[in-house]
Amino acid sequence: MAGARPSIFSEAHDPDIDLSGFAPKRSIDKPAVSDATVRRTSEEGGFPSRPARSPPPKRPVKSGRTVLLNARITQRAHDRFHAIIESERLRYERGEIMHRVTLGEVVELALAALERELTQTDRGEVKRDSDGQRVWG
Repeated sequence: MAGARPSIFSEAHDPDIDLSGFAPKRSIDKPAVSDATVRRTSEEGGFPSRPARSPPPKRPVKSGRTVLLNARITQRAHDRFHAIIESERLRYERGEIMHRVTLGEVVELALAALERELTQTDRGEVKRDSDGQRVWG
């Protein structure tokens, strides 16, 4: 049956099928174009040469902060944390500090300040508000 498609499910191979048209094409070795020709052609086409870019800045050293802390906080606390990070980013850009401060670092600094506060308060009387809740600060 001429022009009939062979079945892809049959185990028998038809010796009459010509697959020579599916051979990989051979690459034709083209002569290399000179750098001067490439430069001239690109400038004529409106693609002038540019100086090489400087390498990207080195990535900062990893901080070792790998544990995720997920907590629900008020919008005000969230805004306060991010205001601190923004002010520290500006200090970094002005060259006042040598690294970009992350949220994790701000949380660690806040924890250290809380521990100092608790140590000072535990030596004396605990501060409480009118409802009997502990006052921080």
